[in-house]
Amino acid sequence: MDWSKCCASSWSSSLAACCSSDQRDAADDAVSPSLKGLPQMQKPTAEPMPLPEEDELQEPAATSWFGAASEPVPEPLPSPPEMQISGSTSSIGVRYTAHVDSSKSQQIGVDFEVLDHQNCLVSMVKKEGQAAEWNASRSPKERIRRYDCLRLVNGEGKGSTSKELIAMVSESQASAELTLERPTVIQLRVKRNGSKLGLAVAASKSHLGLLVRGVDANGSILKLNEAQDVDYIAPGDRIVAINGEQLSSQQLAKQLAADEYELTIFRYLPE
Repeated sequence: MDWSKCCASSWSSSLAACCSSDQRDAADDAVSPSLKGLPQMQKPTAEPMPLPEEDELQEPAATSWFGAASEPVPEPLPSPPEMQISGSTSSIGVRYTAHVDSSKSQQIGVDFEVLDHQNCLVSMVKKEGQAAEWNASRSPKERIRRYDCLRLVNGEGKGSTSKELIAMVSESQASAELTLERPTVIQLRVKRNGSKLGLAVAASKSHLGLLVRGVDANGSILKLNEAQDVDYIAPGDRIVAINGEQLSSQQLAKQLAADEYELTIFRYLPE
């Protein structure tokens, strides 16, 4: 049997959402604000303040180092508001096992995407094939779906790259036991307030959202991650929807330039 057809070709194009593309220049003009909030106003004292003496009512002229009067120093402009982000984890990814019989003439009927070297994702389950037969006889929790991540083949392959895992499937001569992982789903509400995210993302022809390649040290996401000790967005995440709408990879990247939106992110747990 020819197992090579289980792997779909992929292509990638590096994007820099809200940080380097001409279409997102508006997000680059932001000034990174302080993470500390403004101090609270003091309460009024119990007794009224004494009135100044008559000679204290006249303000002395500001004097420079050379003794001449100088212009008063202007007060600094207030810092722009920092980016706001909040969210929650709506579901935790779990692992399950699917069995396919490689001795049959039928193909497995699954395409994989290898854009992410560490996470080999299912990009399509075809209507005909061993995977479709497996899904028809199993509960929803055990069915192979898009965005599921291939982790092991016949119990082996821990730490293998996406291409190595697909090669193991292709070389299997008997029934194959595939260990797959559902994604952990994270919902984030983002209000940029003009600051830049600082994300490097990549898209593929499989339309499996945007892969987060890296988080810029000068962007607001990393600063919030470090300040609050929470990985709101991290390398390896998939941005799959904005405001609940699943768009093409190019449209998702463009929408990241907006000032306020809700992100749906898929994350795959490390080995």
